[in-house]
Amino acid sequence: AHFSDQETGGFFDTADDHEVLVTRPKSLQDNAIPCGNSMAVRTLILLAAYTGQARYETPAIEALAALQQALAQYPGAFAHWLGALELALASPREIALIGQPGAADTAALLRVVQQPYRPNQVVAVASEGETARHPELVHHRPAQNGQATVYVCQNFTCRQPVTTVEALEELLEGAPTADG
Repeated sequence: AHFSDQETGGFFDTADDHEVLVTRPKSLQDNAIPCGNSMAVRTLILLAAYTGQARYETPAIEALAALQQALAQYPGAFAHWLGALELALASPREIALIGQPGAADTAALLRVVQQPYRPNQVVAVASEGETARHPELVHHRPAQNGQATVYVCQNFTCRQPVTTVEALEELLEGAPTADG
């Protein structure tokens, strides 16, 4: 709310309650380090995937739309923006892991989720009985038969939960869309 540019979309580099400057900076181009705008946009898209709340995704999509022409004309100057755009268009795969921290079965499933690199997925981990205090992605998703359990979802529609490394590998190697 303090960084949003209501007129042209995107975000300023300083908050609206920051000391008064001659001009209020708003960097758009990515360099060796991504600019604040592209980081904010990607973070908002991920936050929408964790929570299921469009209020996070809407300003991100508006910022991407405002830069559509620049992204197409100068892709080298907007690499992180393009990654955020891909994430927004890909509809991220959502993975909820319910298990006890430090338990062998939880760790084994988490290793499968994290390797290899899959850029368009979000992962939330919660302990059994603690899911109500976490993002929507893990709400009311119980562990199966007292075992660490993984739910692979897209747009909050989940496939059948799995409890074994083999079943999880099969799900993650398959098509990224949910089959209900």
